[in-house]
Amino acid sequence: MLSLVAAFALTLQPTLKYRWVYVGTNLQVEENVNKVIALMKRAKGDGYNGIVLADTKLQRLATVPDRYFKNAARLLDACKQEYMDLIPAVFPVGYAEGMLSNDPNLVEGQPVKNATFVVHGGEAQLQPSPDETYKNGGIEEANGDRLAGMGFQDGIGTTTFVDTQVKRSGKQSLRMTDPKGNGRIVQEIKVTAHRQYHVSAWIKTQDFDRPGNFAIRVFDPQMKNLTTQEVQIQPTQDWKQVDVTFNSADSSVARIYMGVWDGNKGSLWIDDVKLEEVGLLNVIRRDSCPVRVRSQDGTLYKEGVDYAPISDPRMGTVPWPGAFEVYHPAPPIKILPGSKIKEGQTLLVDFDHALITVDHQVAICMSDPKTYAVEQDEAKRVEALFHPRGFFMSHDEIRAGNWDDACQAHGLDAGPLLAENASKSVQAIEKAHPGAEVYVWSDMFDPFHNAHKDYYNVRGDLAGSWKGLPKSTIIVDWYYDARMKDMPFFADLGHQQILAGYYDHDPTEIRKWLDDAKGIKGVVGVMYTTWQNNYSDLEKFAGAAWGD
Repeated sequence: MLSLVAAFALTLQPTLKYRWVYVGTNLQVEENVNKVIALMKRAKGDGYNGIVLADTKLQRLATVPDRYFKNAARLLDACKQEYMDLIPAVFPVGYAEGMLSNDPNLVEGQPVKNATFVVHGGEAQLQPSPDETYKNGGIEEANGDRLAGMGFQDGIGTTTFVDTQVKRSGKQSLRMTDPKGNGRIVQEIKVTAHRQYHVSAWIKTQDFDRPGNFAIRVFDPQMKNLTTQEVQIQPTQDWKQVDVTFNSADSSVARIYMGVWDGNKGSLWIDDVKLEEVGLLNVIRRDSCPVRVRSQDGTLYKEGVDYAPISDPRMGTVPWPGAFEVYHPAPPIKILPGSKIKEGQTLLVDFDHALITVDHQVAICMSDPKTYAVEQDEAKRVEALFHPRGFFMSHDEIRAGNWDDACQAHGLDAGPLLAENASKSVQAIEKAHPGAEVYVWSDMFDPFHNAHKDYYNVRGDLAGSWKGLPKSTIIVDWYYDARMKDMPFFADLGHQQILAGYYDHDPTEIRKWLDDAKGIKGVVGVMYTTWQNNYSDLEKFAGAAWGD
């Protein structure tokens, strides 16, 4: 028996053909399946007609146990009984842990050029430049509360203080107390272009009420991000080391910002800050990203003959397949018996390393042919599992790209590169399920959202990315603030659109969005979208979207 809201919704089918609920879960856990089935039945009673299933296990179906397939079949049967579509989310190119569990070496990376290694005791270890160091990292030199060696220090003597009572080592540390606004130290350091670096610091806190606002940010002289990695601290904690890594890219200068942005109350201490070049940390091994080891006069040495096969056993494996650590000790190059490489020799090494961005986020390389083999395999397996009417491409927030050797070999800007990836991704779906509908998040194809220059750690301009999407691709638009620009933009390109509302915010806002969409051709649906598994406003959203 349908509710009055659901019955009324049936009259709106030509306008709101798609009335979906977004669900992120793990079907390998039976209790999760029970929850999704209960949610699906509840949603059906209020006029929803489909769920979008985001489950990282869909990217690794070759490795899941039999119970996963049993659970998935049970969910699919329940959806069929309720006449609810089940739309699987595939190809999370920007959040690629699941895809990379198949082959971590497909991670998007950045190139290192001419890193200097020196051979001692049968191993070649990185030989960093002695000039590339963080000055006064021990916080031992100061004039009152003003630290030596800093290009800038916020709130000297008002929010940032030298503390001789609390320190990790030496005689003092830097304390930030009640740093309303910004409380940061900044140092500009000479670096070498196209090298990989590690910044570490020891942090202690007491009642620090905005721990998420503490960061270590590294910029080039034009203030472009060299790293967007996050560090995790607690409101109250004892001394803990935090780490970020960055690639200097084309820059010979790095500006290191450390501290809190928009702070409030509590205290935070900083001590023992360190900058170091690192070697083969998270080194990528695939044909399109070769490692080259050569002498200073250009002689190229052979892997497996002059030196042992190079790999970083922790890359893409810790704490689980497809996950990447920001920092761990880098492996050396082991010299083989009979090698042409001699003891004491200086070597120059080129390689690519994994590019890690926000909250350990990694992207899959958009250019390597093996990426499309992974996508084709995923589409084939998901099709066999669900036989869905359509596939939801998770091309959102792709925060790294167009850096590694594979991408640069294409000679394309970031937008055309993503367009090529999107086109091939659609083809992978079409091959697995001819005639299937294809949906995709809007942001990476929206010039008013993320399809522009200088997006996180993407090299180049993402403009034109939308050219890779066939007109039949349905855009799932999630940028409410730009609705009066991007809805007409996608409509003019010939795309239909689904409005992804809510976002754990005001469930009635979707009504305003739909009202603003009147007169825009091709707005065919809405989706209740939550990142917090919060379905308490499911009915209110339905009432606002189609119940009044």
